[in-house]
Amino acid sequence: MLTTVCYLQRNNKYLMLYRNKKKIDVNKGKWIGVGGKLEEGESPEECIKREIKEETGYIANNCKERGIVVFNYNDEPSEFMYLYTCNDFTGNIIDCDEGDLKWIPKDEVKELNLWEGDKIFIDLIQNKAPYFFLTLNYKNDELISHTLEFKKDDFMRFEVFVPEEYVDSIIKELSKYNLLTVGFYKDVYASMDVEGHWISLEGADPFDGEIGKESKADEKLLKFIIKKEFADLAYYLIKRAHPYEVPVINIF
Repeated sequence: MLTTVCYLQRNNKYLMLYRNKKKIDVNKGKWIGVGGKLEEGESPEECIKREIKEETGYIANNCKERGIVVFNYNDEPSEFMYLYTCNDFTGNIIDCDEGDLKWIPKDEVKELNLWEGDKIFIDLIQNKAPYFFLTLNYKNDELISHTLEFKKDDFMRFEVFVPEEYVDSIIKELSKYNLLTVGFYKDVYASMDVEGHWISLEGADPFDGEIGKESKADEKLLKFIIKKEFADLAYYLIKRAHPYEVPVINIF
């Protein structure tokens, strides 16, 4: 099933819907954003704008897609939900036939009776996370597990060849600025053993090896991702912590 949800924003508040008007409603007693199922031939953006108009009376001029949330509930088919935020809308609010609408300060939203997984993606949108893919696995009302990935277009992939004894200093430099934080995880990187080969030319000041001779050394290959806007900073920090005169830093 394909659905949409949107969190309308105004004056540092979210428009929340308290679901209390339908007799049979999996969301009954919960606070959620506004949205609903895609109709035949409808795009997610068309759907969310229609749902906003039907449920709130507002006309959404522009909605920003923030991610896709997959709900796995018991043994039922998965629900794929397109998540939006919107602060560009006009019109006047109306009564909703699915529940009560109320503007809630952003810092009070998580105090409401929410689905536990909703707190995760509300944190993500409040912290301006890049486009994400969040899977929520429920057994009845209990969130038993979740996974989170980010759209890689917003990241650069780094490969760094470095002596093992300098790994910690590079990670510490990047960690000072939270550059290795991905979602709810800090200092995310991989390392593997490699053997480096090189010949130092005249004029070099090698950390290891001799001028004119073939050299080899056991090294670590570090792999991690960095948000695009911080890629230059990461490159500078790696070079500053790296012992080699000309370190090998591959960026993709």
